[in-house]
This record gives sequence, C-alpha cells and structure tokens, in this order.
Amino acid sequence: MRTIVGVGLAAALMLACVAPASADQSDFALFDGTNPANQPDAGAICGAKASFTWHLAVANWGAAGVVRITYADGDIIRFPIAPGASLTLSQAGGKGASTAVRVSNEGSPAQLAGSLSAIGGGNPRCASCDAVLQGGIGDAGCDSFIPN
Repeated sequence: MRTIVGVGLAAALMLACVAPASADQSDFALFDGTNPANQPDAGAICGAKASFTWHLAVANWGAAGVVRITYADGDIIRFPIAPGASLTLSQAGGKGASTAVRVSNEGSPAQLAGSLSAIGGGNPRCASCDAVLQGGIGDAGCDSFIPN
C-alpha cells in the first residue's frame, strides 16, 4: 500500500510542476535592404489584436543611416546606425498606438537587413515590406497598415 501511495504522490507532484499550456503564438518577417529590388523601402511590419512582444534584429550593410520604428498611431523612434553596425531590440506592444509596428530606414542611405518578430496573444502577424516579387507585400502593402 505504501508503494502505491508513494508512486501516486510522485506522479501528482510531477503533474503539479508542469507549466500550464500557453495560448501564445508567434510570427516573423525577414527583410533585405541590400537587394536593389527592395530599395529604398525595405523593412517589415508586425501587429496583433492583443498584448505581444516584438523583437528586432537588424544590420546595416550600407552607408550611415537610421533605423526607424513607426507605431500604428504614427509615433516614431529613431536610432542612428553606422555602416556594418547592428541593433537588437525588444519591446511590448498591443494596446492602442502599439497594436502594430513597422521598421524602416526612413529613406536614409542605410541598407537594412534583418528580422522582425512578434510573440503573444491576439494572433500576431508579421510581413516583409520587401518587393512583392521578392516575397514581401511591398512598400505600398506596408503603407496600407502603417505609412512610412
């Protein structure tokens, strides 16, 4: 009887230590501003219907320029980026002005290449602003969500 109780207690303890299932989902988009077909408006866009975290990893393969983050309400954050430099960034999004974000070079000579991803609730979706023939939705497609 002690063995059965001991095995049952051990099984119950193991089940209690298992993390609950998560409803988080994720998506990502790659972009390549070094490809002439994608210039000058390479970048990506991510958004969700609920709180999410977005992650950016980008490198500059061109001249000195800007990494610009544009929010759904038009607010921006700008980071200067030197040739050969890289930037990684993570921030929260999903409420009001931050239901979607867009990364671009703001028309600067920077040739940005990297990835933008989102994880969280609300079915996050990301898309590349690269040319349609290169697998993206194009600058006009991204402009329909967040103008550059």
